[in-house]
Amino acid sequence: MMTSFARLLAALVAADVRFAVAGGIACVLHGHVRATEDIDILIDTAPDNVERLLAVLRQWGEGYARELSAADFAIEPGAVRIVEEFPLDVFTEMSGLIWREAQPHVVWWRGDDLAVPHLDLAALIATKQHSVRPKDQEDVRVLRALAQRVP
Repeated sequence: MMTSFARLLAALVAADVRFAVAGGIACVLHGHVRATEDIDILIDTAPDNVERLLAVLRQWGEGYARELSAADFAIEPGAVRIVEEFPLDVFTEMSGLIWREAQPHVVWWRGDDLAVPHLDLAALIATKQHSVRPKDQEDVRVLRALAQRVP
């Protein structure tokens, strides 16, 4: 059975939304097991992509995303937070990184019934390295160690 996280990610992939998982879930996909209660995604802000994203989010949970429009996804720091079964933070810019620059750093984790696009180690480290949060600094330390093991 798929988790709530997995169901949402699968729906985004099925709708051809251009996005990459970042944050704690991306850390987990790279093998750094740590707790997180939300999903962070970086999206392509092209109008067709935002419309596909909104179509999926309008069907998710109670559908609170029906209150959002494409205008809510201008490229700027910070996230649009949607709280349904869990918090989803949708970024158009993450630590200065936008989709056009992130796209070459998107890799896929593949499981039995799910494929998830996420930021590679270099991009994930770049999004966390200037954070003052101890959790992010620990992530950077572990992710750098993981990166040294990758050929």
